[in-house]
Order: sequence, then C-alpha cells, then structure tokens
Amino acid sequence: MGVLLYLLVPAIIVAVVATAAWLRNRQPTSLQHGVDSFRREMEALSPDATPLHGRRVDAPTEARPPRRPPGHEN
Repeated sequence: MGVLLYLLVPAIIVAVVATAAWLRNRQPTSLQHGVDSFRREMEALSPDATPLHGRRVDAPTEARPPRRPPGHEN
C-alpha cells in the first residue's frame, strides 16, 4: 500500500497541475471570439490601415551630410 501511495500522490498532483495549465492556456472557442479575430485580420490586411511603426508624414525632408569613407581624417 505504501508503494502505491508513493506513486499515486505524485501522479494526482501532476494531473491536477496539467489540467489547470490546460484550462488556463486554452484558446477561446466562442462565436464572438471568432468574429473578433476575423475582424482584426481584415483590418490588418486592409490597404488603408495605418502602420504603427511607419515613417512619419511630417518627417524632415532635408538631406543628411554625406558620410566620409573610413580612415579619412580632417
């Protein structure tokens, strides 16, 4: 009985922790979640979507000075 208990208790603990992790990390399956996910994908693919990290429209237009080749000292 002692050996069975020694093996059964860790197996039960692992089963409980695995079930809790699965319940916590599972993907939502509601219809509304599917609709929201589809809408987000369509907005990301739309041509008029504004990029989050694109160039600024009001960025300065002046050119930078030319770079000097390596080893060229003044």
